[in-house]
Amino acid sequence: MEPLVVPATQTHPVGPADPATVVAVQEERGQALFGFARRLGLSDEEASDAVQDALLRLWRELQRGTAIERPDAWAFRAVYRVSMDEHRWRRRIERLLPRLGATRPRAASEDPTDRLAVWAEVDLLPRRQRHVVYLRYRADLAFEEVGTVMGISASAARSHCTTALATLRHRFAAAEETR
Repeated sequence: MEPLVVPATQTHPVGPADPATVVAVQEERGQALFGFARRLGLSDEEASDAVQDALLRLWRELQRGTAIERPDAWAFRAVYRVSMDEHRWRRRIERLLPRLGATRPRAASEDPTDRLAVWAEVDLLPRRQRHVVYLRYRADLAFEEVGTVMGISASAARSHCTTALATLRHRFAAAEETR
């Protein structure tokens, strides 16, 4: 895979927070950042959000006093990271939903409140079950790693996860029946 080559618009390190730097990156490279996010597989709305998030991250780093030699290249890297985070999030949800008894995987164009509803229900689980589900599906850890983090065996982690998923399936089925 070839490295990403980004032409520099700034050749000197940028010091403490300078609003003009972020504005310049947005004005000079905003469309390219958006196009890059779209090329990475994000929808228009997600790409726009990724660019805004990257620019906000740039601003925060500059406020911390971080010297950034090429703010535009830094912003491209941030867009890449935000995009990959979104893909990981989708993959985790797609793996979780079938275990909850969903009949089909969630399409990217569907309402994002589905994700929020799932995680809101996870928040209501008992502490150990909640932690196992988060570590397994949000942190993408294997049961062996989950067990290590929580100080329990892998089989105990698997058992907590199985119980949690059964509870969630039951709750979603009951909610579906009341509709």
